[in-house]
Amino acid sequence: MTGIHGLTAEQEAFATHLGGAFVHACPGAGKTRTIIARLVKIAAALPQRRGVAVLSFTNSAVDEFRERCQAAGLAPLLKHPSFMGTLDAFVRHFVVLPVCGSASTMRPIILDGWDRLDVNIRLAGQYAFQGDAVSLDMFDPETNVIDPMRIGHTGLRNHVLRHRVRYQQAAAHRRRGLLQAGYLSAGDARVQTLQLIRDPVNGGALCRALAARFHEVMVDEGQDCNPLDLQILSWLRSHGVHVTFVCDPDQSIYEFRNGNPAGVQAFKETYLVDSHLGLTGNFRSSPAVCRLAATLRGGGQVDQSVGDTADVSHPVLLLTYGGRSPTATIGRAFLDRIAELSLDSTDAIVLAHSGKVAQRAAGVVPSDSNGSSRIESLARKTAEFWSPAATARTREAVVLAVETLLLDLMKLRQENEHLLRTVERVGLDRRAHRRCALSFLMSLPKACGNSDADRLAWVARVHLEAEQLNLPLPAGVTVRNFFRKPTNAQWSNHLQIPVDLGLTCAKIHEAKGREYGSVCVVIPPNRAPENRCEALFESWEARTDAEAKRVLYVGLTRAQHLGALAVPIAFADRCAAVLAAGQVPHIRRDL
Repeated sequence: MTGIHGLTAEQEAFATHLGGAFVHACPGAGKTRTIIARLVKIAAALPQRRGVAVLSFTNSAVDEFRERCQAAGLAPLLKHPSFMGTLDAFVRHFVVLPVCGSASTMRPIILDGWDRLDVNIRLAGQYAFQGDAVSLDMFDPETNVIDPMRIGHTGLRNHVLRHRVRYQQAAAHRRRGLLQAGYLSAGDARVQTLQLIRDPVNGGALCRALAARFHEVMVDEGQDCNPLDLQILSWLRSHGVHVTFVCDPDQSIYEFRNGNPAGVQAFKETYLVDSHLGLTGNFRSSPAVCRLAATLRGGGQVDQSVGDTADVSHPVLLLTYGGRSPTATIGRAFLDRIAELSLDSTDAIVLAHSGKVAQRAAGVVPSDSNGSSRIESLARKTAEFWSPAATARTREAVVLAVETLLLDLMKLRQENEHLLRTVERVGLDRRAHRRCALSFLMSLPKACGNSDADRLAWVARVHLEAEQLNLPLPAGVTVRNFFRKPTNAQWSNHLQIPVDLGLTCAKIHEAKGREYGSVCVVIPPNRAPENRCEALFESWEARTDAEAKRVLYVGLTRAQHLGALAVPIAFADRCAAVLAAGQVPHIRRDL
């Protein structure tokens, strides 16, 4: 049954609901389309100088909303007083920066993590550890307490266990210095936000100002909220802001961000029952994909396939492979099946939890070399920039790294100084510097052969292109002594020419919110001591909750026509049994 604008009754109920709502949306339920329909209705009645905030958790999701709003004639919602961005960006812009701005003359630079500046904690003198240091990100931003068991390096972990108080004092001292210099990590920004929320005077005044500006705050992918995010949204609601929260708890895959499915359920209970809405019916995936997704849910409910793929009968493809890691054999078998079914190979993707696993299965060979020379770093960045797995965000990170490298070549950057702070301090033309970095990066060869002559030629090209930039270098610095030829030969592995299967590949986290004609999700072999594959199958068989299972669910529900799974041979029978128990039509091919 459809209503206005071809919306279903459920979608229409959400689009026209007055006030904030808690909306549970299954994959492919037309969520983005319905949010746009709701925004059209809200925009038509918005008073002057009032806006809407539309928030998600990834830049790609925000970009999609922007494109959809432009197409729907909602361009005014992309400008002041409205806001469209990530929840982190909203908190930084409207909570952290105003507070920091009133307390400091220096505009703070907020980093995703201290690793962006390579901020590490070492002890000096008789307590020094020879080798690795501890990232400041390992210390709690509020207390500076560290859990040494999170440190992978055994020797360093034992050293921190013996000298924990000294490390924590050093971290506290270093953090104070960085905060005074105008830097904040995302963790530190969260601490400052919490302090503000708990302040009834200043926090209340700010929240009332936000309530006066925003008619509604709409949160997409709400299942990825961590406890602090939920506190911020509750704070906004307590001051009269309408908060509409759209989520699918089965797609909660940001545990590293302290994602909190139980907290989301508790947040739901703060809404009146008539504001609990649902979007069911999968307009994206075929019946077989819907059945496969149901095996990964706690309750096992099967979404009804109601879109253009409702009559597609392609069974799920189960590929089983041997060996210590996935190879391009998986990608070839996936492409063979796509050809058999006359599907579009350009609308196919290989996904995995890890980018390297996806790349190997798609025929792209990621290098395991991890040297720290500038030439190797440049080779790694060049490979990342041109990789089939590259996203707009990873390419942006590469360009920033090359910009920083050129500042180091000119000896303009101080130790642990962020690129933006250097540009500000020395009065550099940022746009000109970015053009310079981009032209340098684009001029470097995308590949390098495996002979000494090939490696020498690639290094020589780096020297030539860097010299042609005509950068002002201080006395004693030359391009050749800055970009020295590495002593090992492994660095060129980053630039090996991959087997070109023509397959796109990505991490599942990068593909979240997107859809593809055909999707192959690769599960890597079991590895002690984590035994992640074993843990995944145990939770899958027992229908218990686990993030690994939710990640698999997100990957497979991207598929429209064909869903495929590549599983290590040791787990193949268990996987086939799970599919059979869930009445998932499938065919098995052992590679």
